[in-house]
Amino acid sequence: MDLKVVMDALRRIVTDILSFVPGLVNGLLVLLVGYLVARCVRWLVSVVLRRLGIDALADRSGVVGGLRGLGIGLSPSRLIAQTVFGLLMLSFAITATQLMRLGTVAGLLERLLNFLPSVIAALIVFLLGSMVARLAGTWVSLLAAGGGVGYARQLGRLVQYIVSLFVAILALGVLGIQIGLLVTAITIGLAAFGLGIGLALGLGARTIVYHILAGYYVRQRYRPGQAIRVGQLSGEVSGTGSVNTVITTGEGATIVPNGVLLESTVQTPRTPPPEAGAARE
Repeated sequence: MDLKVVMDALRRIVTDILSFVPGLVNGLLVLLVGYLVARCVRWLVSVVLRRLGIDALADRSGVVGGLRGLGIGLSPSRLIAQTVFGLLMLSFAITATQLMRLGTVAGLLERLLNFLPSVIAALIVFLLGSMVARLAGTWVSLLAAGGGVGYARQLGRLVQYIVSLFVAILALGVLGIQIGLLVTAITIGLAAFGLGIGLALGLGARTIVYHILAGYYVRQRYRPGQAIRVGQLSGEVSGTGSVNTVITTGEGATIVPNGVLLESTVQTPRTPPPEAGAARE
């Protein structure tokens, strides 16, 4: 065995270790200082955001509910502060690994740091879109309930789900994911669903849809407790549903389709003037 070769190998190993130790120490010092700085910045950002009232504003606007829907239990101020802390620590970690001569690790961390803004932007788009979807569903439910539609809540939820679906696709696009095929598939699915609904309304549910639309005008014309006469039927309006109206007579309740009230000649008794009624009392 050639002792010179062995000694040269050991010398190179010792030299590499001795040259690596200063970089290791410097990297650890950078990580330690970076951790302390990141913690201070996190505390400062959290305090400033709480003083500005961002948590209460986010709670009123529905952002907190959206975060809970994603499984995030942190308040917006803490979430933003924690995000800033993570970005700072990642930046210090890149510098530390470069000092340690860990080029591959530093490259991976740089790619992660470059990708994080897209993740944050996608999260913001998803949260704001979820708020818009919830508001759209609420508005549709209120408008449908005001119009007398019996399935107002379900209709609002359907609108909310559809808007949320497109918001999720938009968030994926912000992440840089190719969504062309997904958009095409969803468009085809919605078109098929719309075609099926159109055929159902045009062929099988035409009469039901007619009575539902007639119910909107019947509610505007006849109020509960009002006495009416339709042909040989006379009584009081108990209530108007999505498809039919209940008229209470001396013999019981009679269910009349809304379209019949819209097409038939309906008589209502003349209401006496207030003076005449007071005089009779």
